[in-house]
Amino acid sequence: MYKSFTGWVKSGVWVKLASTKKPQPKNHVLTMPKKIKKTRKSKKECRRKIKKIGITTNCLSSQAGLAPFVNFINGTGICDELAQVFKDLRKSKKGIELEEAFLQLVLFFADGRESSLNTFDTLKENEAWQKLLGCEVALGTAALKRILHKAYTVDVEMIRPLIRRVFLSALKAKNPNKVILFLDSSVYDNDGAKCRAGVKCTYKKKEGYHPINLIWDGMYIDTYFQSGHCSTNHDGVAIEMLQEIVPMIRENLGEDIQVIVRMDGGYYDQKIFAACDALKINFICAGKRYSDHKIHANTKLENFDGVYRKKACTWHYLTFQERRKSWPKEMAYRALFLRPTEENGEALLGLESRIILTNLDVKSCSDQEIIDYDHSRGADELTHRAAKDFASERMPCLDFHANSLWYSMGIVSFNLFQIFKRNIAGFSWNCYPTTVRRKLFDLAGKIINKGRSLTLKITPWKMRELKFDQIWEKSLTPWVLPVL
Repeated sequence: MYKSFTGWVKSGVWVKLASTKKPQPKNHVLTMPKKIKKTRKSKKECRRKIKKIGITTNCLSSQAGLAPFVNFINGTGICDELAQVFKDLRKSKKGIELEEAFLQLVLFFADGRESSLNTFDTLKENEAWQKLLGCEVALGTAALKRILHKAYTVDVEMIRPLIRRVFLSALKAKNPNKVILFLDSSVYDNDGAKCRAGVKCTYKKKEGYHPINLIWDGMYIDTYFQSGHCSTNHDGVAIEMLQEIVPMIRENLGEDIQVIVRMDGGYYDQKIFAACDALKINFICAGKRYSDHKIHANTKLENFDGVYRKKACTWHYLTFQERRKSWPKEMAYRALFLRPTEENGEALLGLESRIILTNLDVKSCSDQEIIDYDHSRGADELTHRAAKDFASERMPCLDFHANSLWYSMGIVSFNLFQIFKRNIAGFSWNCYPTTVRRKLFDLAGKIINKGRSLTLKITPWKMRELKFDQIWEKSLTPWVLPVL
């Protein structure tokens, strides 16, 4: 350290230093030498870092957002219904009760973190998971496999009425002016799983399953799980679906409610059209191209009846009457022949012309509206994508009936999830399950056992952002399923 100024003068150091330097001007003022400052890191670099880790005895959960969904499932009573339907699957009073087993299975689908059956053994060791569910006994992998492999065709068929009841509850809550259904099949890709029963080559050249589905507003009305090689109307399943659900819709919404069924070319079938006429419902189906349709393909654009434009698409359409030779005379339907064109009127390469068939008359529905209905099938097909996002499309078991039960339980859980997402949590109707899981379900929370009750605590910011308290209050209101 430097000495003081007086110390420097007394020791003679200042005299020596002054003699070696140049002479200073008369008015020059002597100053002290500057002290050397210690170098410090900037505040941005001085961040606190975690240097140790430890273990807490608090009950913490990374899936705290599932708590309102548990309330909603318990309010529907769906698990009690499933336990009553599958009461024959439990041969002994030992072990887990069926109500708790189905509740844990539904929440397993909603959680969506894993798709393997071995995950249930891992969840048995998770204290927070058991407290969120409120179950006394955890469902293990071995117990779940016993339930799945005891199922037969008769047992699986008994789930389909439950799927319809969940749909009818959502239908009554929305109370639409008209009901637009979508009849379609989907491919569940299980390529590489050749040892599994029912896995056959599908029309998409993938080994898997080919269920038939009836959809409304992003929800499954009915579904039939079948092998991959079966057709879109195998054994008349599609007709049976319509014959069973249409009277239920009219019973809940009135006899005058308009019902419209949209279909793709796979359902271009005389039997399906005749069934729609007998039920007095309307259909809009993508037609098939036959040799006698070449006359429409060779027609000049100037002779077409109109132009349909939507966004960047332009279609010229021509109206005609369609009746195949094998059809009876009364089955003559209104049809549209559509040709895609550029804005300047030239033919659009890479997109083929198409035909739309319907039993709607011109007074009730214009040509533009018919094309709108047909082009909206793409939005309904996204329901398959959402269902596969919710539950994996790869089946976990080797037995066909076990996979059928697993698939049907996934559809029931998906329908309940759709109702919860829209009516309870307030998400948009077309958002995918992953969005709800990341924003709501994957929520950090602390479970406290105090006063003989469990309390879930989350951060104030998440409480305000999600309006979690409002979601909690809505989930406590029972969601009633109508009785068939």
